[in-house]
Amino acid sequence: MVFVNTGKSGAALLAFTGSGTVPQWLGIGSGSGTASVTDTALLSELKRHIYDSRDAGTPRKVNWTTNFDSVTMSGITFREFGFFNNSTIGSGDMFSRESVQDVVFDGTNELQVELEFEVF
Repeated sequence: MVFVNTGKSGAALLAFTGSGTVPQWLGIGSGSGTASVTDTALLSELKRHIYDSRDAGTPRKVNWTTNFDSVTMSGITFREFGFFNNSTIGSGDMFSRESVQDVVFDGTNELQVELEFEVF
């Protein structure tokens, strides 16, 4: 996963000033292309969902898990995902983006994405 420039700036803002908006929403899309640190949005965002669980129990690490049910995923060709601080598709700051190989959902499959961020 590529931690994009906006994500780096946002993490610094949160860590050093205590202000800013924490990312809580995972966006999924069908756009194809290599993730880059200069990305500010998914190439073709389709859905966005708030995380289902967050675990910050390990020092320097936070894990977010987001689930998309089979009805939500039906008919989607999944190729990318990103982590955002806003619930509205196409808005907010994207903290990270990842491209994946095509996964076609036919209404019988669910999707679970777990993101782990660690500060070194």
